[in-house]
Amino acid sequence: MTEGDAQPRDMARRLRALRVKRRKLKQRHGAALREIAFLRARLQAHEQRGPQPPILPPPGSLRPELQPRAGRTTLWKTARERLLWSGLTADQALYLECTCLQRLARVTGAERSHFPQIIVIRPEDHCFEITHQGPTVREMVQDGRRALLPDPEAQVTRIVAQLRAANVAHLDMHPDGRNLCVSADGHVSVIDFDIASFDGVAYSGMIERHLTSFHDAGGYDGYARLLLEILQQVRA
Repeated sequence: MTEGDAQPRDMARRLRALRVKRRKLKQRHGAALREIAFLRARLQAHEQRGPQPPILPPPGSLRPELQPRAGRTTLWKTARERLLWSGLTADQALYLECTCLQRLARVTGAERSHFPQIIVIRPEDHCFEITHQGPTVREMVQDGRRALLPDPEAQVTRIVAQLRAANVAHLDMHPDGRNLCVSADGHVSVIDFDIASFDGVAYSGMIERHLTSFHDAGGYDGYARLLLEILQQVRA
């Protein structure tokens, strides 16, 4: 290939890269504008009753019932500031996820949990240690693995009942199962509550849109159907 042939190819690659970059920037710009519109509407709703309250309390106000390790496999998760993704600061993201897990831990009680259990919280570092619930469905599909699931319908029924009892809505369940785990003995768990809601409150514009979609899809009943559809991908 001559130098003359290489130059048009190089220019075409650069043009494609610029188009991809431009598309991503437009998406981020649109997300930022929607979040500003949500916060402006929230401010207008509160201005007659006094100063704008914080979107979420500080993470230092967390009072979770911490669980013992008891030989369980754990992992650390860090809450990050992703205003253009979730609309939450790191403090708010930490408070939201830990509060959801705390409520679910109370509802679950002594039963084996279908959700990660909090071991330790370090608010100053925006991180917390939780139990590892096993590989995700997406990981299992990628590895070509299947699992014997003891009564998946009953497990999904318990999951949804516990979410209802805690008044928590998990709003980030993807069809590929990236947020649904299956342990070696077929125990199903829901993970990642960084896009979630409790008491029916949406704490950012993006979460509000996810909450609307959740209700449009049938609420908790629609969520149960989605979980069963995802589990079919790895059911032996």
